[in-house]
Amino acid sequence: MEAATHPAPPAEARAVDSVPSRGPAAFRAVTPRRAFASSADVVRVFDKDPELLAGLDPAATDLLRRRAVVPKLCVDAGPWSAPMEGASPGSLGLLVLDGLMIRSLDLAGRKCPELIGAGDVLRPWDGERDGSVTMSVSWTVLERTTVAVLDERVAPVICRFPTIMSALLSRTIQRSQTLAFLLGIAHIRHAETRLHTLLWHLADRWGRVTPAGVHLPLALRHETLAQLVCMRRPTASTTLQRLARAGEVERRRDGTWLLTGQPPSFLGSEAA
Repeated sequence: MEAATHPAPPAEARAVDSVPSRGPAAFRAVTPRRAFASSADVVRVFDKDPELLAGLDPAATDLLRRRAVVPKLCVDAGPWSAPMEGASPGSLGLLVLDGLMIRSLDLAGRKCPELIGAGDVLRPWDGERDGSVTMSVSWTVLERTTVAVLDERVAPVICRFPTIMSALLSRTIQRSQTLAFLLGIAHIRHAETRLHTLLWHLADRWGRVTPAGVHLPLALRHETLAQLVCMRRPTASTTLQRLARAGEVERRRDGTWLLTGQPPSFLGSEAA
């Protein structure tokens, strides 16, 4: 009688099982510290963000989703004291799983905000060092936000999968491209075109198509929209009223926005 043979597990699954650990469990590296011992303090990060597993075979995907358990932070709406120190060597950063917040750079009395949402990778402890020009950074949570801590214990697992690392890197690049786009919007002279472009830009990420138009489910105040495009709040309010009268934008009762027209067109130099 011939001995039964079994196919070798996929390379990705072998990579997961061969992650070095300090004990017999292959995933000891991603077991939360005692400070995060309760289930309320941890999260299966790939269950919440399965897009990071795109391109992996089913065996590796299943194993990572079940065993990559990391600490999480749940932050209520309001000011947030982002962790600025104490990141362990090898920590990848913080991964936003849901919610919405603003990172605001305060420079010369002006606030320069950046919207942060699900999928963004944060490293608040980087880039805030003292320089020749005095500035400060503040964080405000607009909607209750959950953040996964990709610390030094899960990093060895993630780094064994180039597709996951590539996806995380892509998201950091997308953040920089978004900031560059906002800078470009700020150079548009026409106020209506400037705000209209911003709203459609936000809709590309957060918008949902409905029979009435594209719903932007962000309760953004006039002041926030004005800061995003380097505009004063009274000017932004007047401009939004003109866009509403033109049938381009509608403010809903819950504070969110409905785009009822078409995206702006930049033919010729009319936006300049």
